[in-house]
Amino acid sequence: MTVCLENQTIVLSGTCGVEDVEALVNYLEDRSDLSVDISAATSVHTALWQALMVFKPRIIGSTMSSLIASKLLPALKAYIDKDR
Repeated sequence: MTVCLENQTIVLSGTCGVEDVEALVNYLEDRSDLSVDISAATSVHTALWQALMVFKPRIIGSTMSSLIASKLLPALKAYIDKDR
């Protein structure tokens, strides 16, 4: 599974498709205190990014994708941090 709970952290790994958004949302609804580690993700569907924007968890790690690491992740973290 590409979305799982490990050591009190939600971990995204491999290719995270739209079918994984339900698992991510379930974890975030049940445990809003959990961080999300994206360091093992190689591709993340926009539905998962949208869920992260709604729930605003702490995001740790950086993905292998240069586009996500250089453009999307800094913007998402800024969006999340502005409300903290």
